Amino acid sequence: TFYPYHFKREWANDEKDIRIGLKDELRRFFTNVNKPLILALCRPEKVKNISGLIKAYGESNELQEIANLAIYAGIRKDIETMPDNVREVLTEMLLLMDKYNLYGKMAIPKQNFENEVPELYRIAAETEGVFVNSAFSENFGITLIEAAASGLPIVATNDGGPRDIIDNLHNGILVDVTNTNNISDAIRKILKDKKIWQNYSQNGISNVEQFYSWAAHIKKYIELTENAIEKRKAEPKIFIETGKKFLNFKKLIILDIDETITGDDDAIIELNNTLKSMNSEIGFGVATGRTIDSAKEILNKMNFRLPELIISSVGSEIYYRSGDEYIYSSSWAAHIKNSWKPNKIKELFNEFTFVEMQTPESQREFKVSYNLIGKMEELQKAKDSLRNNKIKTNVVISHNTYIDLLPFRASKGRAIRYLSYRWNIPLDSILVGGDSGNDEDMLTGELLGIVVGNHTTGLEKLKGRRRVYFAKKKFAAGVLEGINFYKFLK
Repeated sequence: TFYPYHFKREWANDEKDIRIGLKDELRRFFTNVNKPLILALCRPEKVKNISGLIKAYGESNELQEIANLAIYAGIRKDIETMPDNVREVLTEMLLLMDKYNLYGKMAIPKQNFENEVPELYRIAAETEGVFVNSAFSENFGITLIEAAASGLPIVATNDGGPRDIIDNLHNGILVDVTNTNNISDAIRKILKDKKIWQNYSQNGISNVEQFYSWAAHIKKYIELTENAIEKRKAEPKIFIETGKKFLNFKKLIILDIDETITGDDDAIIELNNTLKSMNSEIGFGVATGRTIDSAKEILNKMNFRLPELIISSVGSEIYYRSGDEYIYSSSWAAHIKNSWKPNKIKELFNEFTFVEMQTPESQREFKVSYNLIGKMEELQKAKDSLRNNKIKTNVVISHNTYIDLLPFRASKGRAIRYLSYRWNIPLDSILVGGDSGNDEDMLTGELLGIVVGNHTTGLEKLKGRRRVYFAKKKFAAGVLEGINFYKFLK
C-alpha cells in the first residue's frame, strides 16, 4: 500500500521484514547509509536512459558527497544469459559504476519484488531523498504517482505523462534528460533546500489524493457521465436532424468569405440568389479565418444565406447549423487535438522579434495567431525552432502578414476532407472557392477548386492544375463564373 512515509503505523510482521530486508540490502552497497537516497525504479531498457542518470551522478562530485544512488532495474541472475537488449543496458550500468568509481555510493540490487516497492519509496523519503525518472519518453509514469503518494519529491523527463503529473501535483521538476547536467542540477536543487523538499513532499501527498485516487477517478467519471447524459438529453433532436440533412447532400459548395464572397455588392446579391435557389441535395458552407461569431456577424450583415456548416478559425473548428444556431463539432476537436502544444508554441515564438501576437479574440483553443512584422525570410527561423523542438504544427500564412499555427491535422482543406468522409460526399462532388494562402490546401487534390480573379500571388503556383479553375472575374462574380465552368448546379 502506498501511503506517506511519516504516517504512524502498527507494524505487521511482513512489513517489518520487508523494511529490514531492504535496509540490509542497501547497507551492503553504501559506505554511509544516512545520506539522502536518489532512487530510480524501472525496467532495464535503453529508452529508460538509466545511463543518463548514472552519468549525471558520476560527473557531479557534489551529488556524490551529499547523496547515495540506488537503481532498481528489475530482477537479474546471470547477465550473460539475458536477452541482448537487457544485457547491454545492465552491462553499461556496471561499466559506468566502475568508470566513475561509485563503489560505496551506488547500489544496483539484483532483485526487488512488487510487495517491496511501497516501502522502498518510504525509505527514500525518510532520508529526504528524491525519485528520478530519466526516461527519454514516458507514456504515463505510474512510479511518479507512487512516489508522490509516499511523500518522495520527483525529478522527471519533460516528455509525455510526467508533464501532466507534475502540472497536477506540483511535487517536482521536469527536465530535458538529453543533457545530464539538467538532471544533476534538478536533483541538487531539491536535496540542498529543505523548504523546497518539504513543499514538494507535502504537495505530492495532498494532491495525489485529489487527482489520482480511486475516489477522485470515480468522482470525475460520474461528473463526465452525468454531463454527457444531460447533453444527450438536450440535443438528440438537433443531431438527428443535422445528420439526416447532411446524409441527404450529394454535393457541397464551400467558400471563403473575405475577398471571395465579399468585395462586390452586386455580385454578392447574385451569388446569394443562386445559392438560395439550389436544390436540397446541394449543401452550402463557408471556410474562413474568422471566428464563428465574426463569420455569423458578416453573413448576417450581408443578409446572406445561412450556410449549413461553418469551418472557422482557419479550419480549427467546425460548426453545423440547426435552425438559426450553430453546434460545435466536438468530434472534429477530438480528431485534431493530438500532439497540440499551444503553450510551447507561444513560449518559442515569444523569443522572436519579427512576429507579434494577435489580439486575445483571435486566439482559439486550437489556433495560435501572430502578425508578421519582420521579413518573410525571417519566418524560417520560427519554423526551424518548431521542428527542432519536435512540435508538430500546421503553419498557415495569409496575405504575407497573418500567421496561424494549428494542430498538424487541422486546416480548411483537412476539415473539408474530414466532412467528405464523415458524410460520405465524394471529394469531386465538393466545390470550393478562395483567394489567399490559407485557402491553398482546400483548392488542391480531388476537390473542384475556384480561384477568384482578385487572388493573392501566393496562389499563382496552382495554375495548370487539373481541378483548379482561375476565374477572370473578381470576388463573388468569380465564384459564379467557376460554378458555371464546372456546371456544378446541373
